[in-house]
Amino acid sequence: MRSVNDDVKRRDFAPVYLIYGEEAYLRENYKKTLINALVSPGDNLNYNKFRGTDTDIEAVISLAVTLPFMADKRVVLVQDSELFNKSSDELAEYIENPSADTVLIFEEEKVNVNNRSFKAAKSGGYCVKAERYDVKKLPDWVAADFKRYGKRVSGSAVDLLIERVGCDMAALDMEVTKLVSYVGEREGVVDDDVMKMVHRSPSATVFRMVDAVVDRQLDRAVGMYYDMLSGDESPFGIRSLIERHFRILLVVRDMAEKGADHKEISTAAGISEKIVWKYEKQAKKYSRVKIKNVLSECAKTERDIKQGRIADKIAVELLIFGIADTDGGNNGRNK
Repeated sequence: MRSVNDDVKRRDFAPVYLIYGEEAYLRENYKKTLINALVSPGDNLNYNKFRGTDTDIEAVISLAVTLPFMADKRVVLVQDSELFNKSSDELAEYIENPSADTVLIFEEEKVNVNNRSFKAAKSGGYCVKAERYDVKKLPDWVAADFKRYGKRVSGSAVDLLIERVGCDMAALDMEVTKLVSYVGEREGVVDDDVMKMVHRSPSATVFRMVDAVVDRQLDRAVGMYYDMLSGDESPFGIRSLIERHFRILLVVRDMAEKGADHKEISTAAGISEKIVWKYEKQAKKYSRVKIKNVLSECAKTERDIKQGRIADKIAVELLIFGIADTDGGNNGRNK
């Protein structure tokens, strides 16, 4: 797997980079690192960008084979094109025999590993995978992020920050920047700083919302939902968070039943090891069938919203009521 940082240090760049994976923060970081290293400020002659699924591959390749103007390299950036999920012999053939005068950068969330273009990129050693950061190492990453600003942070403050924000690296980085600004000249960052400055993430609010649903406190759950809406969260985004939450519960429930320890569960579920117990406690209140039913309802809600069958705000509110209505009082017993 290619290392962007190593290439930048050596000033030895590949002709093609395929940056892909679920972790948006890392994809953005790798992309910016390459662009900053390769493109001079204001150079619009040797830097071209394409974005979206309607990207014209012929136009991309036409630029890629064009010599740079008074520069070492031409840089072409293609984002969110889904070209590595489509059949394109032209792209695959270019990757197999790329121009030495161009650095062609693709940034994609998802790829098809059986796609010919992906196989060509992998064979050429051009792949950079932005995997979700190992949750066991996340506290070290957060501490290192503070260190970049010359700040020390207590272990308990790091744990509290992750608990409030979750494991999203972009969100954590933003909160680190905010805390650094808040403490000013003070060298250390402590628990009280986090408590004052860092609000609970939407994911944490969804956790408490599901707790309220379990306890049949529907007024409280719906109140949290509308609080999230007033905080600029979209109904569709909240629906996605609910779906993600129940997918985590399913992983936690299944692995706990198999006797997996908290380290194994945290890695598989993508949550901090220190909060696995919270998810275990909540997962015990739901049967596997119930969780599957909720995931099905989340998918149905998504379809209904996209097809215009119901307004998004009402659809998600009905989803919250639906979570409470199914599976009755047998949540913890059914398989």
